[in-house]
Amino acid sequence: MQNELENSRPFQTAAEKAYESISKKIIENEYKPGMRLVRRKLAEELGMSPIPILEAMKRLEQDGLIEYKAHWGSIVTIPTIERVKDMFILREALECQVARIIATGATEEQSQHLRLIAEELDRLRFEQADATKVTELHIKFHMTLAEYTGFNSLISGLHKINFNWLLFKAVLSRRSQAALQRYWHVTLLDNILGQDPDVAEKAMRVHVYDAYKPFLEDLELNKKPLV
Repeated sequence: MQNELENSRPFQTAAEKAYESISKKIIENEYKPGMRLVRRKLAEELGMSPIPILEAMKRLEQDGLIEYKAHWGSIVTIPTIERVKDMFILREALECQVARIIATGATEEQSQHLRLIAEELDRLRFEQADATKVTELHIKFHMTLAEYTGFNSLISGLHKINFNWLLFKAVLSRRSQAALQRYWHVTLLDNILGQDPDVAEKAMRVHVYDAYKPFLEDLELNKKPLV
């Protein structure tokens, strides 16, 4: 995801540049949860007029990175237990639908590409490589699955979830992890590519649940705010 933010296209509108700059600062926790974002100050900081800043902020609000508070204005989204649970429910629904479609719709070339990503991801996770690289490749794996469905609603939905997850990870002091399985994503992919939508859906549901369960249990146990 970080590479996605940094690798700018040859030509970008001012609004697109503003969106990338602000979202990067949010994800990297430079703009912290609850921080008020004033359009005029952002325009001065980024060296552009307030108009593209407004467009960027509308898009950031749609992506869930900022929220509007009455009598206060726009602030960086504050993670809550309820939001984490909502994200889990939505991710489960989207990922399971993706798995069902890919089960019978992936081409041989797409399957090979997915396998290369899954193998590299599992290798990096098992070797406990740089967390940023693992996160980027993990997002790439799931987003590639979504992109191969050809449905923009699934792609955009998971894109938003990934942005929110990066935001949450930036501020969480507790980093609960699923049990370290050597071939976690390769095994998942084998089940998805078996041409049985029911098996694919079940495997993805277990995968998503295993990733979130320790984290959700930790939040419930501590009953503490995330920020």
